[in-house]
Amino acid sequence: MSEPWRTRRVGAASVTIVNVGDIQGALSGWMDEPPDGWPAPYAARLTQVQQFPIHCVHIGLPGLSVLVDAGMFDAPSPDSPYFIPAYQPPPPFQKQLAQAGVRLENISHVVITHAHGDHFNGLTMDGRPVFPNARCYLGRADWERAEMQKALQSPQSTESRTFGVLAHAGLMEAVEGDRALGDGVQIIAAPGETPGHQIVRVHSEGQTLYCVGDLYHDPVEADQPTLMVRWADPKATLASRRALAEAALAENALLVATHIPAVGRLRDTGAGVVWAAA
Repeated sequence: MSEPWRTRRVGAASVTIVNVGDIQGALSGWMDEPPDGWPAPYAARLTQVQQFPIHCVHIGLPGLSVLVDAGMFDAPSPDSPYFIPAYQPPPPFQKQLAQAGVRLENISHVVITHAHGDHFNGLTMDGRPVFPNARCYLGRADWERAEMQKALQSPQSTESRTFGVLAHAGLMEAVEGDRALGDGVQIIAAPGETPGHQIVRVHSEGQTLYCVGDLYHDPVEADQPTLMVRWADPKATLASRRALAEAALAENALLVATHIPAVGRLRDTGAGVVWAAA
């Protein structure tokens, strides 16, 4: 098991990274192999089975309490390629937030980076919002997808039991483009993984951190930005990665990704960028 929650300061912001659980897999199972084969320096990493965390992030400031993604560990079945034998998941993320001193009722904003289940399946419990006073933000392009609207009509779907419940309570908002939440926290559109994929920027006292969702699943995708999961839109993903790299390098920003264990920074090599553990 990867370590559960840990907190670090970004200026006046307290950033708590919560690992809700781990899955395993090989990146080569999620990506289409390039015509010339996997890049030689990365072939072994791409084809070996690795363990990937599922991170949610809380951003605490004197006047703001923001959660980025709300995943609940859903144990894969033993026949799933994501299954880890004898795996013991960490405590539920609500309990970890409480251990970190975060009160669920004080969270005012929940930003869902995109509408993949591991990022939003913990929004509700027993038919009620887990964060009763929080407004939930999802990219409009994800909200308006035909698949989403169809799922919302099915009472048994994860989308209906989470987004549907919040929409009925008046707590959902579809975000078009960028959106400032206040106190230096901003939602930034970063399509590619899904049409409505979005990331979150935190800037406080001259320091910057980005919660990048699934813009990168592994450091190799920063080093080789044309490598990406097969369900992503190549043109949009590459544009979003380039925009983030330009901004993050200029700000010497910290990066938190959903499935990368360590906080990182991008480093300019002259020929491109690499992800370096911070």
